[in-house]
Amino acid sequence: MHRRWRRLFALGWLLTSLAMTNAQADGAEAVKAAEGLWAYTSLQAGGTGQMMPLTGVILYKDGLFAQQSIFAGEPFDTQGAMAHAGPFGAGPKGIHMTAEQTISTAPGKDPALKFRRDTEHDISVDRAGETMTIVFGSGTVQKFKRIGPARGDIYRLQNGVLALVDDHFVLVAGDEQAVVTGYGKFKRNGTAYDLQVIRWAEATPAKATNRRDANLKATFDGKTFALADGRAFQVVAKK
Repeated sequence: MHRRWRRLFALGWLLTSLAMTNAQADGAEAVKAAEGLWAYTSLQAGGTGQMMPLTGVILYKDGLFAQQSIFAGEPFDTQGAMAHAGPFGAGPKGIHMTAEQTISTAPGKDPALKFRRDTEHDISVDRAGETMTIVFGSGTVQKFKRIGPARGDIYRLQNGVLALVDDHFVLVAGDEQAVVTGYGKFKRNGTAYDLQVIRWAEATPAKATNRRDANLKATFDGKTFALADGRAFQVVAKK
């Protein structure tokens, strides 16, 4: 009898180990599949199934992710925006993300800025060539097309992430008091940067502002990313 229980225990342990190994392999494959800079093609909300048109990107690179988007609609100045940034890695469903910053901005609302720290997300990843679908535990489905392999650099800021990849920039920075988020293309001349903004959202609790198809000037020496208006973001690590 004892031998039988020992055999059953050993079999159970083996099956559990195999399941864990497969999950780790699936997670590693999901991380590899997601690496890159991606542009949204659609977002379907979990629960309601509502399609929510938006313009934005998500970046997965070297264990960090950054997401920024503004909902599509008119007038543009009143549209809500969202941004997230933080570490990611293999998870039980594919990828586990910790959004050290979860940012929501809403022009004309009170408050105009909502900010949360350290929200956890488990997603599945389905990539087919240059397209990718990710599904959250809430049922939200997000689809993307690949912009590029995220060739370039990504930096941890004191409060956020800055990426300069595939001739694009992605910026997610700030806290409960003020945030600046955006993405677009850039041109560099030494430490001078010409930011060709595709979408940009910034906010305090009192006011939120959107920009699109704009040009901004910045400087970056590898330690401080500074906008022409004087706002500066300090690098704490380069990934």
